[in-house]
Formats: sequence, structure tokens, C-alpha cells
Amino acid sequence: MRLRSQMFLAVALTLVVPLVGWQSVKQLYVALQQTRIDDQMLKVANMRLALSESLNVASWLEPSLAAERPNDWYAEKSRYPLFVDGYDDDWRNLLGSWYTYDSASTDNKLSLRLAKKNQRLYLFLKVTDDHLIYHSVPKLETNPAEGETPDRWLQLVNGDSVHIAVQAGDGRVEHGLFRTVAPGSVAAVSGVDQPGRPAGSALPGWRGFWSRSVDGYQLEASIALPGNGTRVGVAVVDVDTSDEPRRRWLGTFDPLPKQTYSLPNLPKPADSAISSRVFFASELVQEQLQGWTNSGARSRLFDVHGRLVADVNNLYTTVLDDLDDEEAASFKGVLDALLFRVFSFMVADDLPLLPEQLNAAVLLNLSDERRSAVVNDQPLTTRYVTDENDRVLGTLASIGQNPLRAYLLLEANEEHASAYAGSQLARLFSLLLLVSLLVGCGLLVFAIGLSSRIRRLSGEAQRAVSVDGRVNTLFSNGLTDIDAQDEIGDLSRKLSSLLSRSAQYTQYLEALSGRLSHELRTPLSVVRTSLENLDVNALDKQSKLLIERAEGGAVQLGRIIKALVDSTRLENSVQDAALEEVELGRWLRGVCDIYSQLYPDVRFVIRPQELPELNVRVSPELLQQAMDKLVDNAVSFSHNASLVLQLSRDDTRAESHAMLAVANQGPAIDERQWSTLFDPLVSLRDIPQGSESAEDLHLGLGLYMVRLIARGVGGEVFARNQDKWVVFGVSLPLS
Repeated sequence: MRLRSQMFLAVALTLVVPLVGWQSVKQLYVALQQTRIDDQMLKVANMRLALSESLNVASWLEPSLAAERPNDWYAEKSRYPLFVDGYDDDWRNLLGSWYTYDSASTDNKLSLRLAKKNQRLYLFLKVTDDHLIYHSVPKLETNPAEGETPDRWLQLVNGDSVHIAVQAGDGRVEHGLFRTVAPGSVAAVSGVDQPGRPAGSALPGWRGFWSRSVDGYQLEASIALPGNGTRVGVAVVDVDTSDEPRRRWLGTFDPLPKQTYSLPNLPKPADSAISSRVFFASELVQEQLQGWTNSGARSRLFDVHGRLVADVNNLYTTVLDDLDDEEAASFKGVLDALLFRVFSFMVADDLPLLPEQLNAAVLLNLSDERRSAVVNDQPLTTRYVTDENDRVLGTLASIGQNPLRAYLLLEANEEHASAYAGSQLARLFSLLLLVSLLVGCGLLVFAIGLSSRIRRLSGEAQRAVSVDGRVNTLFSNGLTDIDAQDEIGDLSRKLSSLLSRSAQYTQYLEALSGRLSHELRTPLSVVRTSLENLDVNALDKQSKLLIERAEGGAVQLGRIIKALVDSTRLENSVQDAALEEVELGRWLRGVCDIYSQLYPDVRFVIRPQELPELNVRVSPELLQQAMDKLVDNAVSFSHNASLVLQLSRDDTRAESHAMLAVANQGPAIDERQWSTLFDPLVSLRDIPQGSESAEDLHLGLGLYMVRLIARGVGGEVFARNQDKWVVFGVSLPLS
């Protein structure tokens, strides 16, 4: 296993510390959750007692105790001003749904929304009517016939109209009529005769705006806010001609003038023709609920039918501890919020999303399912996620005895910064995690530094020895970290000592050939002299054959000694050679002519024909000698009488090189032998019989000399198989 992997494992093991601490923190967190539930249950019990004894709450909930009717309406409290302009742009922020009424005999349709703002009740009506008739002011005849009187109802309204009726608790009804001669602002008039207010009289405080729509018209109206549970009716009368009898209507009450709403004829509330009632939230109840709702909590009170009575939302308010300055308070708020996010993410389970929360209307109505969950007057506490992705702890409880008068829903935001961030649990976990991260980072930095030193030492040790086994002189003074007083420094010193001994042994081996050649010359001369002084004529045939073999061996041994001496001299001459600027294109054409004369049976071809101008700094004599060895090697092993002299430019490396090569069609070379072809005393191919230079080639020193000359000027040697050709050459850096 790599050292860095081991250090990463050590860093990972440091996380055991926070994990062990985490188990303890989690157990404490479970206890904290139960404590929070108990605290919330106690708070709900106190709120139930206070609300059940409140006269304001009791009086407001009293109208809702009656049986729920299909035509009951709820007027949502608007947070923003509503402008009576006939358009619903300022209604789009409201959550309430539309109340729809269809006609069985026509295609007419009535859609209604209600809202409450600043003691005013707002109504928005959308009417589908394919034939809109506006009210026209009747023209009186200048000379009417005797006994003729105009129809007073046609004078009051003779086009499409909207009727709104409001009935107080004592049975008194206020009937408002909206009709207009053209789209725009419209005032309401009394739609029926009332004591002291005949039909057509203006109704103070009633105003509206009539506008056209694609499929009919719209009316936005505003009236004084009636009492909670008041009967309010809306009806739309449709006519297709101005003189048509008014018979068709659509809505929640019959608006046609069949009777006079006078005191003796007032209907009782129980059997009134107005079947719909309007309910809305109470400002007084909300003020009372405000005192019980702390920061990070939300309290909602619903009546027995689930309609919203009061809503105090402090889920997103923040109360910071008293600090010395605002900067410290801001820093604590951000830090606590961050600590809580990490803490709550790791401890919170996947909480369910309430199905009813998918509908925004849950803010205005408590569903039957949730109301039925409160059994035997016992509060129900659950954790869930709202449609706004808030994790909350919600407690639902009933208020009052039989019949149930209200429901209280108290929600605490568990993602609120003050919920856990200030607790010791989150801070303890954060401290453990921070210490573990610091220790892990320290170990990681140490591991990176240690592995970098070892990797650098390994790379230097590899570069210290060249491919041919020689020690680079740049590392003669030692490797990196040789002065360090640790284990890596000790390893560096031992490797430096090993490289030094290897360099000394390499120098000994390099000098051995010169010593051997010097020592072998004397006994070889004695052998040759003894063979020459023998009387060949006095020997028999067998002895003559043995003498000839001995003389051949002596000649071969002399050639070996001469080759060793030449290679040693060549190496010394390479080191001391004077370098000159040589243009290889012109030089190659010159040597091609020379080789054509030396090898008349061989055809030399230069590729490419247009040689590039490439300048190198070399010794011309040594370069000629290297080329002689390459050509001699190619001629000896070529299958035909054709050689190709190649010259090209190589820009694939950081420094551009000139590629000078000789190609012949000969036996292909195994790729596994490329690294040994240019080593001394190595010959891997069979030598063709009859070659004049076979003995020299057999010694394996020709290509070795080529490598010495190439490396003397910073170049390299190469060999490759190219289709049916075998290519040997040198790579020389351009000047």
C-alpha cells in the first residue's frame, strides 16, 4: 500500500472521534426532542385554557356553531391594499378559492371571491355572458296619455345587473344594485323599496367598478364589513334586450322585487331567502394569540368547521441574544445558523410531507382529516415538512367542550437558528468535528510532504543512472535531503553512497578494456613470434592445420584488442572533440557521393529529395565515423542493393532535433531487442557469410560507437521497423 494511501487511512480513522461523540450527541438529541415536545404540549395546554376563557374568542366563534352550509363563504384577510379597479391583479397573492355558480338553462356562469381589508369587504365577480346589455336611461314621453305611467322598475334597471344583499342579525336587509351604462366606476343604489329608502336611492359606502372581459364582464365591489357569520347574498340578473322581463338570475338569492323589505315583512334569519353566510378572521382574537406566539413559532386558530379565525406567523423572526455590538450579534446569528444547518441535516430523519400541504388552501382551512385526528380531546404532536420545506413540530388541539368550538394549531420551526444552534449539543458536535478536521488536515499535509520527498528522492535516484548503467556526474555530490536528520535523510545518504560505489565500479570497468589491451599485447606478440619462427616445412599436414588455426585465432584476438583500444580512444576523443556548425542537408549529399564510390554495387537514395536546412553543432570527423558505421551495418545486412539516406526534423519534443538515418531492406528486429542493439559487445543477428566486415560486426562495437558519438553532442540513437525496411539512425539537437 502506498504511503499516501496509508496516511489517508490514518486521516479517515481520526473521524472515529466525532463518530463516537456523535452517538452520544444523538442520544442527547433524542432526549432534547422529547423535552421540546413536552414543553410544546405544556404551552398548548396553557393556550387552550386562556383561549377557552376569553370572551372575545367565545363571541367570535359563536356564529360558527351553526351547521355548515354549502353556500358559506370565507373572506381571506389581504396583506396588501385592494384597489377597486375591476381587475384581479391585486387578488393574485390571495390563497382563497373561487366560488362558482352555474345556470341550468343557459351558459351563464358566476365566479366569486371575497377578501377583507381594513373593515371593508371586497367582492370580485366574473360573469360569463355572451350577450351583454348595459342599462339605458329611459326617455319620458312629453305628452303621455291619460292614465299612462312609466314602469318604475324599467326606469331603475333595464340591462344586466348585479345584486348584493346583506342581512343583519335582526333580519334587516340591505339590498344593493349595481348597473351601469358603460364600463367604469359604478355606484350602488337600493334595489328594493325599504322604509325611508325607496328603490333607486344611493347606498353610502357601496362602490364598485364594472369592466368588460373576453367572455362577459367583471365587477369588483367594496362594502362595509358586516359581522362574522352575517348572511350575504350575491345574484346576477341577465337580460338579452332592454325591454325583456327580468326573469333569469344566477347566484345565492332571488333578487327580483317580489316584496318590500318593510319592518312588518322582515323575514326571520332562520327562514331567510339569503342562504349564504360570510366568515373571516378576527383582529381581536389575533391580538390575543400574538402574545402567546414566540419567535420561531406559528399559531393558528380554526373554528369548528375548520375556517381560519386567527393566524400569527413568527416562524421566520429572529431574536438574538443581547451582545455588546451589532457586529458580534450578526456574526453569532450567521454562525449559529450554519451550525444548526449541519446539525439538523445529520440528525433529522426524512419527515413526511403532509398531503394537504400540497394545497395552499390549508392556510385558510383545516381539513376534516386533521380535525378527526384529535380524539378524546387529546392534543396530537407530529413532526413534518411543510410545502415551504420547513421542518416543524406541530401540535393540534381542540378548544372547548361539546360541541367543539375551535381547534388550535401551534407549529415550532425546528430549522430556526434559536432552536438548536445555541444548545450545547450542536456546539459539542461542532467542536468534535472541528478538532477532527484540524488533526486530519495536519496528517494530510504531513503525508503530502513526506510522499513528495520520497517521490523526489526516487526520481533523482532513477535519473542518476543512465540507460547504459553510468552514474550521472550531476549527482556525484549526493541526492536531495542528504543533510536531513530523519529516516528519509538516512535513506538519501545510503543511496548516495551506493551510487558513488557504483560510479567507481563503472569507471573501473571502463578502464579495464584499456588495461586488458595493454596487458594482452605482450603475450600476443610472443605467440605470434613463436608461430612465425616455426619451421612449417618440417611439420606434417595435421600440424600445419593446427598452426593455421592458431595464427587465425591470434589475428582475431588482435582485432579484438584493436577494437577495444579504438573504442576507448573514441570515447576520449568524443569528450575532447571540437564542435562545429554543420548544415546536414549539404553534408548528407556529400557523403552520399562518397558512399556511391566506396560501394559501387549499392544504390544510395536520399529522402526526401528536397532536404530541409538543418544546422547542428557536431564534430564533422566523428559524425562521418558514425555515418560510416550505420552505412556499413546496413550494407552488411541488406537483402538488396538499395539503401535510403533519410533526413527529417522532429518538433514533438521541447527541443527540436534533426533525425539522420539509414534504411535497408533486411531481417526485421524483435522490438524487445531495441534497448540492447547499441550496447558494447552485443550482436543479436546472424552475420551473413562472406561479409568483409563480419569480424568487426561480430564484436558488436560498431553501433556502440554510434551511440557514443550521438550522446557526446546531446543526441540519441534509435532503431525501428518500418514496413519492410529496417531503420537505424541518430537524433541530434538543432543549434
